[in-house]
Amino acid sequence: MLDKHSKFAILIISSGFLARLANITKPILEVAMWRQCDTASIARNFYYNGMNIFYPQVMQGGATEGYIGGTEFQIYPFTVAILYQLFGVHEYLGRLVSILAFCGGAFFLYRLSIKYVDKTTGLIALLFYTFNPYIFFYSRSFQPDSSMLFFSIAMLYFFSEWIDKEKWWRFILMTLFATLAFLTKLPTVCLGLPLLYLCFRKYKINFIIQWKLWLFAATSLVITFMWYKYSYYLATLNGLYFERFQLPVLSTYLDSFFYKRVFFTAVFEKVLIYVGAVFLVLGIILTIKKKELRFIHYWLLAIIIFFFIGAYKVVAHTYYTIPIVAPASILIGYAISNSLKLIAAYKITGVKRVVLVALYITMIVSLPIIGYHKITGRYKAERLEKDYPIYDVGKVVDEIVPRDALLIGCLWGGPQILYYSNRRGWTMGTYGCSVDSIEDLRRKGANYFVTTAQDEIDISVLDYLKSKYETVRSTSEYLIVKL
Repeated sequence: MLDKHSKFAILIISSGFLARLANITKPILEVAMWRQCDTASIARNFYYNGMNIFYPQVMQGGATEGYIGGTEFQIYPFTVAILYQLFGVHEYLGRLVSILAFCGGAFFLYRLSIKYVDKTTGLIALLFYTFNPYIFFYSRSFQPDSSMLFFSIAMLYFFSEWIDKEKWWRFILMTLFATLAFLTKLPTVCLGLPLLYLCFRKYKINFIIQWKLWLFAATSLVITFMWYKYSYYLATLNGLYFERFQLPVLSTYLDSFFYKRVFFTAVFEKVLIYVGAVFLVLGIILTIKKKELRFIHYWLLAIIIFFFIGAYKVVAHTYYTIPIVAPASILIGYAISNSLKLIAAYKITGVKRVVLVALYITMIVSLPIIGYHKITGRYKAERLEKDYPIYDVGKVVDEIVPRDALLIGCLWGGPQILYYSNRRGWTMGTYGCSVDSIEDLRRKGANYFVTTAQDEIDISVLDYLKSKYETVRSTSEYLIVKL
């Protein structure tokens, strides 16, 4: 029989699932559109070109097959492609996989919360995690980050269970989830820090002679190493990388822009939505001496360490900061559930008590208000519609342009136009759009030039295209030129 806390947890996760179904059939253009379209193109190419997970393909490979290297293991788009086989190509299936992964991650986060703290803290942590705007956006987007969170949180949960009870079924599950987490996003390897803490807490220095721990590490890390080695081989086939990992130089850490971009703009403003950051600091202060919560502290620290190791990626793509929400939610939940108790414990009375309670209530009330404002603001019609020309021109191209034609999709360097046109070709940023660059790609086989950003392209380039080549379609929103 479920207790009331478990029923509330189910209600929160179910509400989060249903809320994420809103706009599920809309184009994948609301957040990190370039990443969503890249991932969606891999899923669609699996469906069209054969279900071979070891040969992922993107659209922006020019005249090549588009094999992409230097990427994570494509378990997420492959799963979506399986659904395509059953139900046809529908983007909402990719969103649905992300939403289901969110539900799994939320469940294991709650289990960790009640294991290391208490049920009230667990429910508050679950609420913050479920309706956190950044988690909301990326747990329904067509990209692997929601799956990464699910795998990594499940790994931490089953490892913590195994270290306490040492049952083989838990060992198998923790190894499986660890391998999937590392393969889905390599930075999750940093989560070895809280795992090491649990090992040291139980075995002390003798953890280094525990053969099961070596088996766990060898299995998960060797498989991960083998994939990434193979993935860099894939990059040599067509010369295509997602992004090369680059260690930052010392000057990165001496530049205030890194700290402002990552810790203020991304973490404080976007991820923890101001008030959550205040409660996080309070939660750290209140729990810093509690040994039973050291595991959560090391979890948080591991993610911060990644921010420094992967500084270039985190600065460029701030959604890399979302993993911090998971451990932060537990500490935020602890701070919220214990603040009033502390006021009573320290016997604060009079005006000070009134001010502190009023401040506490104001902060609590502001959390859902800020979250609601950020979530609904992202999905306002006018905000979504500004990018719809990408979708519209893609449909036009798909109807009138030969299937084997190669495009130049000129936008911001991303594959959005190619993806929605369902054509292979090249991407081009408006900043690098020139007559020479267009002519160079034309000589390599480009048949059409397509853009939805005419106002960002030098007018002389547009005049050249219109005067020298056939204008297929020209509107205020997009331009299609046959080269």
